[in-house]
Amino acid sequence: MDARVRKNVELASACGAPPAMVLAVALMAEGAETLEDAVKFVRDHHDDLLAASRTHPTLHSLAELEPELRTDHEIARILPESRDHELRGRRVFGDLVGKKSFLQVAALAIDGVDLSARDAELLEHLGVNTQLADPGIWPLNVVRRTAANAGFSHAVVAGIASLLNRNMAAEPVGAFLTVLDRLEGARSVDAQLDDMLARGERIAGIGRPALGPDERNAQVFALAAAYGRDCGPSFRLALEVDAYFRRVKKVTINSAGLQAAIMRDLGFSARGATAFCVMYFVVPVLAHACFDERR
Repeated sequence: MDARVRKNVELASACGAPPAMVLAVALMAEGAETLEDAVKFVRDHHDDLLAASRTHPTLHSLAELEPELRTDHEIARILPESRDHELRGRRVFGDLVGKKSFLQVAALAIDGVDLSARDAELLEHLGVNTQLADPGIWPLNVVRRTAANAGFSHAVVAGIASLLNRNMAAEPVGAFLTVLDRLEGARSVDAQLDDMLARGERIAGIGRPALGPDERNAQVFALAAAYGRDCGPSFRLALEVDAYFRRVKKVTINSAGLQAAIMRDLGFSARGATAFCVMYFVVPVLAHACFDERR
């Protein structure tokens, strides 16, 4: 078994993760590409997995990263001498607590984006706009069933596992942001989109098969206008993409596409925008993970 996979199994076990989650950690670290590969990994490394789970370290010191995984400029570090923590060059207690909102600090930590209070407020309102929590939504359906069968923590992991993919929730935000990166500066947006479709590329952030035109869009447009973010270059480019798909495919941009455009204008990268938006979608997962116990 790969040394990094083994180390993750040891640490997950040391943290107290239950067996199903230790196995999930191993499979995530292994990165099997197919279900058959995942099953084969468990079969082939059955003894290694059990041994690693039983020989875990004690929790009396910080974990060490392998040298090749470390960088000269880490995201954060503990500062024992000042009884503080550093986050992207800022002191958490000295510079951030009581001075920056949670979403401002989240953007800084995740993608190094230094949001103004007003832009953070816009992203907070956009997060409220994503709070669709009907249990018929596929990942949430998984959550409720898992919560009833195995409890809260298993339900949370199952829900996140179900929504983190190219079809659901946050990843289409980053994927559409990447499309905007490719289209920026194009002589003809329509011609480039023609080429992308001719190659069979799937454009995330367009359409919504299960429910049709996105009812959240009206709120996104209103919020973008209210906060002065409806005239940025990425937002205007997104409207060109929307016009193209309305004409060619009779489908419209969805709220993930509009969210991506706003976040690109705020300075987010594709991966950073995806990661930030995961926070929005974790809330419905948590709500349904709690539901069975409350009932």
